[in-house]
Amino acid sequence: MMTKLSIIAACVLATFSGCGPNPCQDTYITPLFIGFTDADIDTLVVRQFIPNDNFAHVRDSAIFDANKVFYSRHTDTVLVLLNVISGREKYIMPGADWQIFIPSLNRTISISNIESPQTEGPCFKCGCRNPINSFTQDAQTVTPGTAPIPNSGDNYILYIKK
Repeated sequence: MMTKLSIIAACVLATFSGCGPNPCQDTYITPLFIGFTDADIDTLVVRQFIPNDNFAHVRDSAIFDANKVFYSRHTDTVLVLLNVISGREKYIMPGADWQIFIPSLNRTISISNIESPQTEGPCFKCGCRNPINSFTQDAQTVTPGTAPIPNSGDNYILYIKK
């Protein structure tokens, strides 16, 4: 009996002994549109830029319409999940600068300088994510808060007011 227990303990120890801290994943920023009508934001264009390049070089872009993304309205606030477009994710994440263009209003929201330090978590902890300490939104430094997002947990929020 003791031999079986010793073998099991040795196997468990061997499995976890070489497992040190692992880098956590980048997290994303979810936009909340405040005071907009459904018609105002039925189409959005998201552009990804090379970081710290004054929005001069576009890396990628995507058009989102109300039929292709998840919109959720609560009174005057609309949550828009930018996670599915043509089978590709377009989360607003560190490592790039971003713009959200609202064609119906001819308005562009710029997001840059996303400050998100790399953190580490133990190997057995699933889902650790790097924090977002701040970002620049339309030339203003923002310290983002978090809010629960359906099927996603707590996410950092980008408040966009009309």
